[in-house]
Amino acid sequence: MKLHSAAALILLLLACNKPSGLKLTVKAPEIANGIVIIKQNGQEVINEPFKNGQLNLAPQLQSPGYYTLTLFNTDKAIKNNMSYDIYLDNSEYNIEVNTANPDTYPKIETASATQRELSEYYAGEYKATSRIVEQIDSAKRRLATNEVSRLSKSERNKLYESARALQKKQRELQLDVLKQYVDKHPKTAIGAHIMANQYFVEDPAAYYAIFQKLSDSIKNSDDGLNISNKLMPLVNMIAGAEAPQITGNTPDGKPFNKKQVGNKVILVEFWEPDNDMSQLTHERIVPGIILTPADRKYFSVVSVSVGDDAAAWKKAIKGNHVAWVQVSDNKGDASPNVSSWGIKKLPAFFLLDKNWKILKPNIAFEEVDTEVHEYLKTH
Repeated sequence: MKLHSAAALILLLLACNKPSGLKLTVKAPEIANGIVIIKQNGQEVINEPFKNGQLNLAPQLQSPGYYTLTLFNTDKAIKNNMSYDIYLDNSEYNIEVNTANPDTYPKIETASATQRELSEYYAGEYKATSRIVEQIDSAKRRLATNEVSRLSKSERNKLYESARALQKKQRELQLDVLKQYVDKHPKTAIGAHIMANQYFVEDPAAYYAIFQKLSDSIKNSDDGLNISNKLMPLVNMIAGAEAPQITGNTPDGKPFNKKQVGNKVILVEFWEPDNDMSQLTHERIVPGIILTPADRKYFSVVSVSVGDDAAAWKKAIKGNHVAWVQVSDNKGDASPNVSSWGIKKLPAFFLLDKNWKILKPNIAFEEVDTEVHEYLKTH
């Protein structure tokens, strides 16, 4: 009898110590028929029918982490799906979706500290951006109407420009929300997770300032390293930053040395002999830039070819009768010059000062002479 009691006690203790798994309840009372899909890193891990406003699951969770939960209402058009960023671990989750206002983040009750922080962030973002999100949705609905299709091209373009301006404003507000959140929670991983999915290109300096506030452990997390890999090339190209190195040789086979170019203002041009537009601009660099003799005295040009054909490069230089510094490593898109300078299209131009600090990144060719003149007026 005592043996049976001891065995029962052991089984009870084992049951008590057994780790609890994920328990997931998704509610949307207004949806009679739907589908719930949960993905991690784009890979589908759950696909379940949603009936009569509720779904109860106890799935085996492969690993805690960030997931995307999407709820489809199959009684309506597929564009009415609702997607949300969530964090799942072996906790119990009660998720209630507001189908009347799907832009709001779901109400999520859980013991997961990370998910509670995520809910706090998205609540703040919604409060800051809800009005402009409504304006964007309204603009999109109007653009899809027959009325707009009958407008002139210029009138339609104005509407599209207005919608894009609203989206840019939304991104600016999201940046403000992220800044405030990281100021308040520099040691939480949520800031890095959100930041890793935002658009750095418009204001890399602001995002870099936020990134610097994160703790070292967060910077070295997967999200932190992802941010660093995407952000640092942009930061390196903002005004005031030291220009990246230029690798390659001059046409006589000698390695390029930036010390051989030391004027007050330096224009670095990226071009390709086989690219018609960049070839045309390359020919026009000296005659096409209108500078006074005094300005030209302090102005130099370095042209960097990103082609992979050395013979074509040298032939183009000879044909253009150019007299300024020419450089190429003949590696094409694989050139470190392409990656370190962030070259996305050709031609591309950068203005530098005599210390090889960036004055104007990605400057338009037509603006070079004005920028050079204005800079030399004060330097």
